[in-house]
Amino acid sequence: MFLFSSILADNFIYVERQKIVLSTLFTHSCYPSIKFALEQIQAVQMDIDLELNKRENVTPCDVGTSVKVLFDMINQTTSLNVLMTDACQAVLSYIAEAATYFHLPVFSFTASDLSLSATDRYPFVYHLVPSDHAHNLVRKQLLEYFNWTRFGLIYQHGSKYTLIANDFSDLTVMDKKQWEINITRGIPYRYGAEWQDDNRQNVKTLLKDFKARDVRIIVANFNQVIATQMFCHAAREHVYGSRYQWIILGYPSLSAWWNEKSDCTEQELIKAINGTFQTRVPRFSIDDTEERPEHVLKYFEHFSDLERNYFDAYAYDTMWSLAYIYQSKVLFNQSNIRKIVDKIDFIGATGRVRFMNSGRVGEILVEQYVACRMMKDGSCKIPCYEEDKNCNLTVVKLFLAKNSDSKTEPPVLYKLNPVTWHGNTPTTDRTDQIVQFEHIYLSVFLSITIFSGIGLIISISLFIFNIHYRSHRYIRMSSPSLNNIILCGCMLAYVTTILMGVNSSLFPQKSYTNVIMNIICAMRVWLLSISFTLAFGSMFSKTWRVHSIFTNIHITKKAIHDSRLLAVVGALLCIDLFFLIFWQIFDPIHRKIMRDDPYTHELNEDVQIQPYYEVCKGEFTSVWLLILILYKGLLMFFGSFLSWKTRHVTIPALNDSRYIGLSVYIVFICCTLGSLVTFIPSEQIQLSYLLISMFIIICATSTLGFVFVPKIIEVCRDPYARRRHQKTIGRFLHANCRPMLLTKKHLNNAILDNHQLNYVFAMQEQTLERLKEQLKDCSMKNSDSVGGSYEFERLVARSDGIEEEDGNFTLDDDDDDEDSIIDQLMVDNGRTFQGNVARAVSLCLFNKIHSAQIYWPETVGSRRVSISQPEYTEDFCLQSTVISGSTEFEHDYDGLSNLDVNRLEQMRETDLIY
Repeated sequence: MFLFSSILADNFIYVERQKIVLSTLFTHSCYPSIKFALEQIQAVQMDIDLELNKRENVTPCDVGTSVKVLFDMINQTTSLNVLMTDACQAVLSYIAEAATYFHLPVFSFTASDLSLSATDRYPFVYHLVPSDHAHNLVRKQLLEYFNWTRFGLIYQHGSKYTLIANDFSDLTVMDKKQWEINITRGIPYRYGAEWQDDNRQNVKTLLKDFKARDVRIIVANFNQVIATQMFCHAAREHVYGSRYQWIILGYPSLSAWWNEKSDCTEQELIKAINGTFQTRVPRFSIDDTEERPEHVLKYFEHFSDLERNYFDAYAYDTMWSLAYIYQSKVLFNQSNIRKIVDKIDFIGATGRVRFMNSGRVGEILVEQYVACRMMKDGSCKIPCYEEDKNCNLTVVKLFLAKNSDSKTEPPVLYKLNPVTWHGNTPTTDRTDQIVQFEHIYLSVFLSITIFSGIGLIISISLFIFNIHYRSHRYIRMSSPSLNNIILCGCMLAYVTTILMGVNSSLFPQKSYTNVIMNIICAMRVWLLSISFTLAFGSMFSKTWRVHSIFTNIHITKKAIHDSRLLAVVGALLCIDLFFLIFWQIFDPIHRKIMRDDPYTHELNEDVQIQPYYEVCKGEFTSVWLLILILYKGLLMFFGSFLSWKTRHVTIPALNDSRYIGLSVYIVFICCTLGSLVTFIPSEQIQLSYLLISMFIIICATSTLGFVFVPKIIEVCRDPYARRRHQKTIGRFLHANCRPMLLTKKHLNNAILDNHQLNYVFAMQEQTLERLKEQLKDCSMKNSDSVGGSYEFERLVARSDGIEEEDGNFTLDDDDDDEDSIIDQLMVDNGRTFQGNVARAVSLCLFNKIHSAQIYWPETVGSRRVSISQPEYTEDFCLQSTVISGSTEFEHDYDGLSNLDVNRLEQMRETDLIY
């Protein structure tokens, strides 16, 4: 419009028009639109007369030939004002450099190369076709339109396509927070049959790399030959379809470029190209919003239906641009030509014609290749599915990109037609990754917490029960202090199972989550280790005491107090504390976030699950745990070994020895099975937590059941400990089993001890007689008699205190105090007195023999030694036993007070009697 206003303003008539000859250099066929434009310009009232130079022949696209033609024109023409050309890229750059030397303006209506936009190198080059930079601006707008921020770049090696890729990268680098260029790859391509294998391998490697990196949006810049090879291999590598979107630089051609020769069939190429976007300059302007001048409408009438050269309309607009420049009379001052060109603004056949920095600000089309079915009438119907065999490609115009009134603002996309997607929605620029926190399910955690809570309640109840009935005979005989320690260990074990299920998802405030989880991580290890030491250590010490009593072959035994057992547990606890403190100082356990390999969603292949979970570990946690497991494993193995050795022992005073052994077995089995949980994959968090927690709960609960349920039953039967229960002291081994410790030496020693003890029985008969005499001759108030009766009373047991049943001695516990025993002794008659004394001596000696673990041989075991058998006299014993003298022998064995005190003291210390 501005052009025509200028022409109309210049309304005076010249006598003669100024004749201007335009120099042209064409490397393609002639353009009829140029002649049509000249005719229209001549018809307009202007003071110039434009003509083409006489040389209108086609120059081949060869650098040497083209440059020679240019120099010939310069030498033959007296006034060479401007050069109009359609030279190809390879030729134009050399022509432009030569023209710069001669200050010759060059107008190209086919070139779009970015190198020509370098005004410092080519200050007199102008092009009517929007440059490749304009294509990059449109492609950037296209990515923003579909919210694609992650993409990959492919470019053909060579200055043209390399500059396009670099320019596009520069556009996105300025928005680093928004764009993510995942991968950029150049592809070398060599022409010639000998290079075809290398070319194929390069393309395959590139596509596999893009596929491995999950590049979904691919921005590609290459020529038609490489495009055919690229989409051929894309079809075979499955880099197409709903998961991928190709955006290529369109080709100014009306031919079907995919029909080029390749290794794939036409249908394979159509399948791969289907849905591809391309940016391309339009042949004609399709913008109906602008009012077109009359001469442009006439041009459309003559040329819109003709399939001639793709850039014919751009040649037409170039002639009208030159007409404006000559009409402005600036050729006499060529230094101002750039300012005049930047002021050009009119509506042409290719849209609004404007220039900025020697480049055209024009329209860009965004098109899509869509597979269609060929119909009988020659039309192509969309869509055509992959299973259809007769598909073709059609080009659908999607968007028109044009600038607003401001040249500096980015182009705006105007939607023309809907996009045809392979799926129902646009392609995503990446596999949608859902970060998923893998933690213990709340239902699993609550279930374990409920079970552990029940166990805690039971443990506390048993703790109260154990304290309340600690003076009960049955409870007192089972070492209540150690039982309390077992309960504390079980309670800590229950608490540990709860802490193992605590995770950061349970805390609403994330600011202090890390601190809390670090504390919980340390507490898990500490409580679990200490709980094992308290519970299993106490059971281990009890088992060790039983084993020590029944595996010592010597008659003289050393007492094992509860204090010694508590010391054993304390020593084990000190080892734990020392190890845990050392661990916490040098390699503290803290919370770490671990990520597993992502996996594809079951229902949507475009969704990828990225699991992560939190663990409690340090730098060398595996080493520390290995040391701790070895230490606990040795303790557990040794405890299990002791339980196995004493599996047939039943001690009436140690009334829970058998149940302790069973508890040790259960702990050993559960811990062994629990160690196998470490082989479960790390992603199986629920299963690992469930199994470990259940093993811990089973260990703790079984221990409580075996150790305390029999005590509760006993207390319920006899709350006040008034009943006398017969408890059998069983053998260390079954009667029909050979003793493990029995050797020939032991048998010889046992026979010798048997003869000696028979003599002791005989000596005790004499002692009884002397005691009877003392009772008859001495008064009860005499101090000497009191002392003698005291010695006597210590040996007296009630007449119903010992019985024989099935060849085994049975013993009743009696917790009557000493005063009541003395009173009873005063009123008993002589015959009862004598029986009680005899039974007291028999009891004392029986306990000594049995506790010394002397295995009687067959001939002795079938004939029980008793003081009621008078045949075992001193003479009989002396015949079977060689002694140094009767006086020394009597000194060793005739001291009932010494024998009684030692034995009874040992019995008290080992809880055999009270």
